[in-house]
Amino acid sequence: MIVGSLHDVLSRQDGDPSGKAPRFLVFSSAFLFRAERYAEAARSWALATMLEKSGFRVFLFGPDCRGYQVRSSAPARSQAPEESLRHPSLLKFICMGPVKTLLVLMRALSQGPWAESTTACVLLYNGGWMSFAAWMYARLRPSPFLHLDLMGIADQEAALARYRFWKGKARIFRYALRRTVRQSHILTTVNAAHAEVISRLYGRDAVVIPDRLPEDRMRRLGSLETPTERPTTNLFFMGSLSSGRLDLFLRVCRDLIGEQPRLRVVVCGSGSDLERYKAEFESERIRFPGYIGGERLFDYLADADICYSDVWSEIGTPYKLIEYMAAGRAIVTHKTPAVDDLIADGVEGVVCEPRRQDLKDALRSLVDDKDRRRRLGARAREKAMALHAVDWRAQVIALYQSLPGWNGEGDHGPGYHDPAAESGA
Repeated sequence: MIVGSLHDVLSRQDGDPSGKAPRFLVFSSAFLFRAERYAEAARSWALATMLEKSGFRVFLFGPDCRGYQVRSSAPARSQAPEESLRHPSLLKFICMGPVKTLLVLMRALSQGPWAESTTACVLLYNGGWMSFAAWMYARLRPSPFLHLDLMGIADQEAALARYRFWKGKARIFRYALRRTVRQSHILTTVNAAHAEVISRLYGRDAVVIPDRLPEDRMRRLGSLETPTERPTTNLFFMGSLSSGRLDLFLRVCRDLIGEQPRLRVVVCGSGSDLERYKAEFESERIRFPGYIGGERLFDYLADADICYSDVWSEIGTPYKLIEYMAAGRAIVTHKTPAVDDLIADGVEGVVCEPRRQDLKDALRSLVDDKDRRRRLGARAREKAMALHAVDWRAQVIALYQSLPGWNGEGDHGPGYHDPAAESGA
């Protein structure tokens, strides 16, 4: 994956001298250079790369005012200094939903010949204003097929966004999503539970394309060795420390520290709750190193015996859960539709209710039993690798080939199917 101006990229450089490969624009509201840290950015790269590997030419747009030409043969690129957006005022301005939408839309519409000959527009919908970008793009450039990838469901998104600004925003989001679903030629989502909700709410079938990690990251995680015998048992968490999401976990850890002399807890991440957590819970055996990334994450995972995921959001898949599984670590987590697709209680991990005693019992059962930790970790790794080995490209190609009028070059042709008309819009 490389970065550059779209006008500098020629078809012959992509091994497509005739320029006939289907051209896709992929839109995301995520800051794309943060794929290691944010699930939506990771999903954006994964889906765009899958399309590219399927023989399509793909350009990925995000609100960081950059366009990314996706090439499967190029390695993932580290964040460049000019992309860090460190100026707080600029970052706050760009993070506003309507601003992000306009930046992405303007970027896509300004690409000249590429945009004119685009075969399909792919929108990764994670709530909010980005659905307006897809709707406006479809109006302004009616030739492309519209592919809507739903990471989340409108009602769940609205519930998470209630505390921001004004509650009436939720109704706008639902309306925009409803219109976008009706205009979409293809619907994909992350798990079977989401597909069922989409069918019930909108009467449309969505194809499940599960979340997945990049190839190089999976290989690296799969190469981590099983923890060796040592005097301590290390419990690891990584994620955003905000909205009180770790209050329960840290209270349970403090209880267990008193009765488990071998236990050490490492909580990695940053957020509005970090200082409060440090003041209330930090000790010699409960540490808060802050946010970690890159090589440091692998070092921390190598030292971990047990990994905890709170799966506080039911939208999409907790990527850290996939990483923990690929690393072969024993996992404690809570039940959600995404977790059900990955972990069976007592088989690939321990799934418990988010209640104090239940969580304490689940963690204690692994702290006390290293053989069980190794057994669950091995099964989790086996499951993660098996799921990752599934090639979803054939399913993606079949989706497009099933469209009436699809010829691989972007012309709808005879028999063009208008989903908006079918739905009565």
